[in-house]
Amino acid sequence: MPRLVCVAPDGDHVTEGTFESVEEAQNRSADMGSRWYFYPFHFVVSDSGKTVIDAPDEFKSLERKRLSTVKRLFKEEKIALPY
Repeated sequence: MPRLVCVAPDGDHVTEGTFESVEEAQNRSADMGSRWYFYPFHFVVSDSGKTVIDAPDEFKSLERKRLSTVKRLFKEEKIALPY
């Protein structure tokens, strides 16, 4: 069951929940509004919570990477943020 993980620009993250499908996780991400202002980047990760299986369009290159790698790239500012 996929999980929705919200990542902050500094690499910190929170797990929003576990869902029955990737589509359910995407819908939850779309319905959060400004509630996750400090965690604006949402990724769907595998059951184990270790591998990114779906990413926003700006970050499609991060799919199939480990969440720990994604967090490190954010923290080290090696990702071009879309703002």
